[in-house]
Amino acid sequence: MANIVLVHGAWSGSWSWNGVAPLLRASGHEVHAPTLTGLAERSHIPPTQLNLSSHVADIAGLLRWNDLKDVILVGHSYGGMVITGAADREIARVRGMIYVDAHVPDSGQSAWDLSGPERAGAQKAAAMAHDGGHSVPRGRAPANSSPADAHRFDALFTAHPINCFSEPYVATRAEPDRWPPRHYAVCTAYDPSPFQTIAARLRKDAAWSVSELHAYHDVVRTHPADVAALIEDVIARWSRAA
Repeated sequence: MANIVLVHGAWSGSWSWNGVAPLLRASGHEVHAPTLTGLAERSHIPPTQLNLSSHVADIAGLLRWNDLKDVILVGHSYGGMVITGAADREIARVRGMIYVDAHVPDSGQSAWDLSGPERAGAQKAAAMAHDGGHSVPRGRAPANSSPADAHRFDALFTAHPINCFSEPYVATRAEPDRWPPRHYAVCTAYDPSPFQTIAARLRKDAAWSVSELHAYHDVVRTHPADVAALIEDVIARWSRAA
């Protein structure tokens, strides 16, 4: 069985994994699903004090102070930025990485670099209107969920510290290209998306495996059984290859 750390995306919290985590634990895995600082039940921390490095430290610290080993890091959406940075800092503890419709940065890239200038501009404007530019409220993007699902989650989202999107991931290792096995799962129920662009690029990279989930971007909340099955399938494949 595996040590699995589930990292949620922007605007959400550990609650995003309330469907996935019990299924993985029922299969015997040890599962951690922390809320990143400044969000959900931790939203009392001022956004001016937070950035991507804060969230990387959250997850790297979880691995270190719990002495977790052979860890499977799973990141959804913005969580891909976080698991990349955490693995860079605690690479010896990481067995594999699974990105679910998530950002995959190279060193020096921010979430805005990956999502594009139009989205960055819209989020800056939304932040200015929300609290003077410190945090970004979640927009009602139709591609996130089906209309039937969206109402279940809207009240749970919290504004996200803007510096998390603007700060780039910067590798700390001398050889940042030496990674454990990595898998990318892309959602295909909406088009186009920056994550489909990422998946298309990774399909050409022999270091990656890529699969599809026929769902909207909120897949970890709307299709927990499918996401749990994906995680277990990928872990099993890596175990057979070891």
